[in-house]
Amino acid sequence: MSASLRPSIAIHSIRFILVSLLLAASASAQILQQPDLSALSPLFPPDNWWNVVVSSAPLDPSSASFIDFIGSTRGLHPDFGGDVNPGDPSSTDIYGFPYSSVPGTQPLERVTFVEFDDQSDHGAPGRPPGYPIPVAARAQGKWIEGGDPGGGASDDHHMLIVDRDNRILYELYHAHWNVDHWEAGSGAIFSLDSNARRPDTWTSADAAGLAILPGLIRYDEVFGPNPIRHAFRFTVRSTDHYVYPASHDAGSTVGALPMGARLRLKASKNISGFPAYVQKIFQAMKTYGLIVADNGSDMYIQGTYDPRWDNGVLNPAFGGLKASDFEVVQLGWQPAVATAAGPGKLYTVTPCRVLDTRNANGPFGGPPLPPGGQRVITVTGRCGIPATAKAVAVNVTVVGTPQTGFVVFFPGNAQVPNTTTLSFATGQTRANNAVLMLASSGTGTLGVKNFTSSLPVQLLLDVTGYFQ
Repeated sequence: MSASLRPSIAIHSIRFILVSLLLAASASAQILQQPDLSALSPLFPPDNWWNVVVSSAPLDPSSASFIDFIGSTRGLHPDFGGDVNPGDPSSTDIYGFPYSSVPGTQPLERVTFVEFDDQSDHGAPGRPPGYPIPVAARAQGKWIEGGDPGGGASDDHHMLIVDRDNRILYELYHAHWNVDHWEAGSGAIFSLDSNARRPDTWTSADAAGLAILPGLIRYDEVFGPNPIRHAFRFTVRSTDHYVYPASHDAGSTVGALPMGARLRLKASKNISGFPAYVQKIFQAMKTYGLIVADNGSDMYIQGTYDPRWDNGVLNPAFGGLKASDFEVVQLGWQPAVATAAGPGKLYTVTPCRVLDTRNANGPFGGPPLPPGGQRVITVTGRCGIPATAKAVAVNVTVVGTPQTGFVVFFPGNAQVPNTTTLSFATGQTRANNAVLMLASSGTGTLGVKNFTSSLPVQLLLDVTGYFQ
């Protein structure tokens, strides 16, 4: 190659790099409707109530009575699909829940809550007030449940938004644009890395006080390569108070299931005659079950809006399962949580960082832990920590603390204890060695909660060994 050609090649290389960077930046800033969320799935940590295996959970003694109340011959119905009028491009009517994914830079819109203001989240912890609602949702259809442009104060009109960079889920009920601002009946914000439950008696964007999106049947999961690893949201015509994991009720009909009740498809039910992708859905009903989340039609199973769904297949397949094919898990059931790891041998590893919130946002990076915020991380499978580890030896560090407070670590499937792992004052960088028990469920997870009053904390976690 002659020397006279080299500058031209260099210029083209620089242009190519610049174009690639611009395209990458554009992709990261995209607002996506009905996107593939497999990189975030399952939503919430593995020990979250949406994601725990219920196939061996105890049966409720009143299971048969609850099924009889529903009606043993009642068939299931897929409460989701595509466009109501696919041949009419002017129609915005849809079946199922639409959802969107936005970047962390998406501007926040303040929302006025006109029904349950005192039980609604006005903003995510440690962030300014508001919800990252795309401007297009004000006047365009199919952003909000039902498909109405700008939503509405009647029907449910749920709006579901994932901030994929900050790993935050925003959900609204009765969402609607009112002249120059957004209003909603209620709103709830969930960290995708936390198992924090809403306060007792509080609603969310759902009647049961639960998140909606993690309980929906999504197209990307059904037709993806992996099994579906979560329970599904469903409705019954009436309910009677609530049980864990729900936090809110919407009825007191004697004999009805409570909000938060779990059903599971009986292990003995033969599903081999259904199409493969339908078997995948039904297997999740055996493994993870269904959770009562709202009043509505009996045995309606909710999913996302997607024009690719084939209801010509789904409707008869779901109708082929009856309420009598299900059983009720013990009301309020929670997996057992061990309080101690028991004796074990220490195995040392080369010091290795499993969490640094100063890094780019992600499962093992940022953002900083917000005030009152919880986070669950998976430790096993990283830094030489095997899946059989019961506890880890660590060094916990907080960096440049903005105010006085403390952090508490706990097993990923346990409640936050009344203890302190590391306390600090304003402006400090402090460290502490600790032995931390992992989730007794075997998921290898570790939880942490920040106890500062109003500002987030930068947190580092280095492992130096493990016990098994």
